[in-house]
Amino acid sequence: MNSNKRKSREAENNKPSLTEWLATKLDVPADALSGGLRLDMRGRNTITVYGCTRILDFSSGEIRLALENGVLTVAGQRLICTSYLAGAVGIDGYICSLCFEDGEVSM
Repeated sequence: MNSNKRKSREAENNKPSLTEWLATKLDVPADALSGGLRLDMRGRNTITVYGCTRILDFSSGEIRLALENGVLTVAGQRLICTSYLAGAVGIDGYICSLCFEDGEVSM
């Protein structure tokens, strides 16, 4: 094989994906553009979870959210769900912990 063709193929294989290229240009993490899980937390009182498929359990002390590849449990005090729209869940209250569980969603 011609060395120029080999170099050209190696360069093609090392090209970043469109998501990686765009993330670099916009100066954001690539996973933020993939549509997967994203958390925006402001202090210990407000969190927005993007990528939620369903709310599994809800109480003032714990909210369990189904994700694409597992479950996120938000534990705290006086928790309320302020919004649920297009896979984005807003939660307010005093947040004590976040716990991620991988795998199948259990009811």
